[in-house]
Amino acid sequence: MRTSILPRAILADTDLYVRLKTMKALSCKKTHRPSDFRSISAVYVIAIFKSHKSSSEPMETVSTTVELLRLLGTPFVPATQIPLRQDKLKEFYRCAKSNRMLLFYLEALRMNKLQTLYLDDYEKENTKYLKTDDSIARASSTLQEAHIKHAVFKTIRPYKSATVDIDIIVFQECLESARAMQKAGYRLVVQGPRSITLWDQVGRIGIDLYEEIAVSSMIYMNKRKLASQTAETKLSNGVRVKTLNPEADLACIIAHSVIKEQIYTLSEYFTFIYYLKQMDVDRFIQFVRLNNLVSAIRVHAGITALLHRTAHGETPEELGRILEDLDGENFETGRIRQRGFKTPHKYHPVTIAKSLLEITKEIETRKSIAVQIVNMFRPEISADFLRKALDHIRRGTY
Repeated sequence: MRTSILPRAILADTDLYVRLKTMKALSCKKTHRPSDFRSISAVYVIAIFKSHKSSSEPMETVSTTVELLRLLGTPFVPATQIPLRQDKLKEFYRCAKSNRMLLFYLEALRMNKLQTLYLDDYEKENTKYLKTDDSIARASSTLQEAHIKHAVFKTIRPYKSATVDIDIIVFQECLESARAMQKAGYRLVVQGPRSITLWDQVGRIGIDLYEEIAVSSMIYMNKRKLASQTAETKLSNGVRVKTLNPEADLACIIAHSVIKEQIYTLSEYFTFIYYLKQMDVDRFIQFVRLNNLVSAIRVHAGITALLHRTAHGETPEELGRILEDLDGENFETGRIRQRGFKTPHKYHPVTIAKSLLEITKEIETRKSIAVQIVNMFRPEISADFLRKALDHIRRGTY
């Protein structure tokens, strides 16, 4: 079924309405075969396919991304000397900003005694970073005082990073968690199918409480498999908060990148590289297989290895072990070469479809897809779903 459904779903120039009618027919069936869910997963990528065929974004020179990587170095390879040409530094600034790791770049300038460059930007980003850590500490403390088991995830990176919101997975009833936070002064913003967003009025940042790790109603990671993967992390303010261990957090970040956001950025590149120094590779691979994320991790690891090898002439041993165990490279590495190593990099619909097909091995995912099908025929939910799909088509980063 995989070869017969996927090419038709992806390559045919068919109106999305017809696909939705197919989804409706499937949702009316009393029983579902696994192939039904694979078909539905393929539908999920239709809306973004044409953007990959007709994209007319200007090509970025190879040197912008690769030279930025050389400039910043990794825990495995030392950084190169920063050039003093203003036009080159501005080019790096734009690249770092679009790749969601601006503070990391500005911190590198500061460490190289170039702190007078972009000083206002650095102070703004660094203040946001410190205030975010305070907000994380407050949110975690509030949930802990209410005896709610939770973990901050996809938020605290293994390098200095300013984020736009805080993600927390709760292992209990999500509404109960939200009520506890509202009593502590947090304001309710919106309640989604699988998450609730609150507003920290002190830190002026959004906090997403996840009942399930999902795209709309579709679960792509089973939180019950994360409950045993918690750890503690010390923040910049000295406070220790509940998080996921490096293996589980990295898997969540990559799954989010491939399945939900569908974009590879250098923010995830550095997260992967820095987590390699902290995690147990064998345990990571085992966790990836347990959560049906082999396709997503293989693609992400392949791109990460390619960029590291291109910039530094070598692949970290730990990353090589992951690639060897998960069967190595994929056609996305060829695409990123053809596009001149431009990042952010949009994943091809086939890549997304393969990851979606794999996660349907999980029964909770299949059940949630059935819920998503039914919800798609509620006008307010289908309109929101299609609006977000269009946003994915237009954007170059997230």
